[in-house]
Amino acid sequence: MRMLDPKIQKKLDSIVELPTIPTVMSQVLAALDNPKLSANQLASLIERDQTLTAKVLKVANSPFYGFARKISTIDLAVVILGINVLKEIVLSLLIQKFFSRLSKSMFDVKSFWNYSLFCGAAAKLLARKLGYKLAGEAFVAGLMHDLGILIIIENFRKQFGEIRKLQKVKNISLTEAELQVLGASHADIGLWLAEKWNLPPKLCLAIKNHHTNYKDFLTSKDKNNITEDVDFHEIDQPLTAIVSLSEWFAQIMEYKQWDKNYPPPPYYLSEELFEDLSEEDFLDPNSAFELLKKEIIEEFQKAAIFGDISIRA
Repeated sequence: MRMLDPKIQKKLDSIVELPTIPTVMSQVLAALDNPKLSANQLASLIERDQTLTAKVLKVANSPFYGFARKISTIDLAVVILGINVLKEIVLSLLIQKFFSRLSKSMFDVKSFWNYSLFCGAAAKLLARKLGYKLAGEAFVAGLMHDLGILIIIENFRKQFGEIRKLQKVKNISLTEAELQVLGASHADIGLWLAEKWNLPPKLCLAIKNHHTNYKDFLTSKDKNNITEDVDFHEIDQPLTAIVSLSEWFAQIMEYKQWDKNYPPPPYYLSEELFEDLSEEDFLDPNSAFELLKKEIIEEFQKAAIFGDISIRA
């Protein structure tokens, strides 16, 4: 990780109202990773949190699953939904808490939530397409990969104003402006949060590196004549590519409305993966690329079961 400016680090470490993972949710997440725990034991844990219980039942009874009878118990919901969906529910609830802290006067939070949900859905679909087994992990990574931006908005308001002004004056990407103003990007600050929440290493790396330009990294690697480089293995991760692609699709499909007036930042591997697409393939409504975009939209519509956010006035 880029070393954070001491002033930035001190400010981050002083944030006392940072959303934390509630005890019950933390226990549920740990339980979901324990293959020895029974469905009944897991259900008992979930039932200790009213919000989580309500969300699990809501998802289980959503039209997306379409069960013939009403799911009225957590025990049955656990069996029906499975481990991966339960993880998505727990972490999406935590992330929704984060969004609800911001007022609409600070930022277009609604648009940002919509964008984040799109990225989660796109990441989940791409994970399945690319053979990445943990599609639920990809959904969570896509959903939360840009939370560093919300930390900047809430805790560095003056600097965020300077970042936006710099983008407008110089016509540069968000990450370029962040580096000039803060000496760190939202990816660096997002990594700080992910580590604070003790999230899985692969998820932390995806947040950290989703704007790492793969070509630039290889060029610098070649210049240094590095044959065995730990950093290369850190950056060269499937989940990082999936998360970056999810944002790239959000950009080209116009779901990144909160940043639409400025040049896009670099996206890890996206150009390399799609540079061989011809102009005809982009324009042909029946091309594989266009069909993929339609599937992403369908997955995004399904993601609506995770709900909307409440925004402060």
